[in-house]
Amino acid sequence: MSLGKNTSLPMPPSSPRPKRNRTVTWMMQRKSSVLIFVLLSFFLLLPLLRTLRASVCTGSGFLSVIGICPTVFTNAWRLFYHLGGNGPWIPKIDGINYSDASLPEHCSVDQVHMLSRHAERYPTKSAGGRHLDLIERLQNSNVTLTGSLSFLEAWAYFTEPSDPAFENLTASGPYAGTHQATHTGKALRQHYDHLVSKARPTKFWSCSASRDVQTARYFGDGFFGPEWEVSGAAELVVIPEVASRGADTLTPGDTCSKYRTAPTGHDYGYGKLEQWQKVFTKPIGQRLAQDAIGMEFSHLDIYSMMEMCGFETLARGASPWCDVFTQEEWLHFEYARDLLHFYRAGPGNSYAGAMGFLWLNATQDLMSNKTSKDVYFSFVHDGDIVPVMATLQVLNERLILQELPTGHMKEDRRWRTSDVVPMGGRLIFERIACEQGIKTSSKEHFVRLFINDGLMKLPGLPSVQHFEHAVRLTDFQKFIASRGEFFGDFREVCSLPEDAADRITFLHQ
Repeated sequence: MSLGKNTSLPMPPSSPRPKRNRTVTWMMQRKSSVLIFVLLSFFLLLPLLRTLRASVCTGSGFLSVIGICPTVFTNAWRLFYHLGGNGPWIPKIDGINYSDASLPEHCSVDQVHMLSRHAERYPTKSAGGRHLDLIERLQNSNVTLTGSLSFLEAWAYFTEPSDPAFENLTASGPYAGTHQATHTGKALRQHYDHLVSKARPTKFWSCSASRDVQTARYFGDGFFGPEWEVSGAAELVVIPEVASRGADTLTPGDTCSKYRTAPTGHDYGYGKLEQWQKVFTKPIGQRLAQDAIGMEFSHLDIYSMMEMCGFETLARGASPWCDVFTQEEWLHFEYARDLLHFYRAGPGNSYAGAMGFLWLNATQDLMSNKTSKDVYFSFVHDGDIVPVMATLQVLNERLILQELPTGHMKEDRRWRTSDVVPMGGRLIFERIACEQGIKTSSKEHFVRLFINDGLMKLPGLPSVQHFEHAVRLTDFQKFIASRGEFFGDFREVCSLPEDAADRITFLHQ
């Protein structure tokens, strides 16, 4: 070691090492040790932090309530988790991520069932009509726009009013529904490639709405390859959304006669929604009246503005409407959407359980065929997925009587649908086969449920040791059968004739 910059003479063997250099070396070693300890601690604690975030930063979790989570874990307000289904696809926030849901040794997925909502789309015709009417009134020369609404002076609606793309998939921007559907197909092919038959076409299904058929086709491009129709790799089966199909349908809300006409049926959720709209939009209307002189806002006007935040984001990637409202106001909008789903086709609707049972019963029946190693993909609307949730009782309120208030927001509710039925939202059941031992060829079968890539616990079913959130196939089938007995026969509940179809028959490969 040299004595200094200006000499290359070696130190005499008997000379002691300078004290200053020994101190510097010790300090450098200490800093290195601390750095290594910090890095190791971070990587060791990362899974714990993810789990902590999922358990305490959602719903009524402690850190969520006191407002720490957005700062500590995300450093951002995650608006997409409060749009109530009007936003782009998002992963389930309180489930175990797919990448972390590994299978035990000697186990493999041998059958898959997916029920998916259509991909990102433009508003429906009814919602879009409300939007255009509101915009015309706001941009009237008699209205003076200032403050948070001043952007409207140079803003144009996100689809051409003279030829609107209502109900079609969005096809451009970061949240294009066409891209999302294809990407989902590619992602699922990576997981389930081993289940795709090379000997025959694989059937998959869609209800007849154009946005669902379109979603299914783009999904097929991703899962089966862009030439799937020409090559014969797959066959898309479209199930008409008509009342005459009875229980043999993907859209039971269209075939359940009583549900369509009874006051506590399909329109029940819209009545509950309106009650809460009139409560939470009142102070917002008073505030925004100062930014739109000469304009009077109804509860539907405010609700329409908040809808446009999500739909413009789907079409353009962002929206100035999102910044017009506070975080508290978005929480109230989220609750409005939860009320709609809860009472329209969820646990708060007396017809929902019987409607959701149809697809679940067909699914568990297919799982009985131990030799069938296939994929079963179906595309529907959010109003067809929510009843399945009601039948499964996955997000039911803790009380036996399933109710949510409409005069105030229930903050500790379990029923939250923003990350259950976003655009492209999906439920996936996996049947899993596990070898029972080296000396036997017999296998034991299990089932687990993913909601938007989040592994979810199936309530009321015996747990399986060392296999998180999985249940035995036999227990799952008994549970589904009990749901059918509890909610009643679909034909009887819906007041259908005796000769109407009593089950789904088309789901088979």
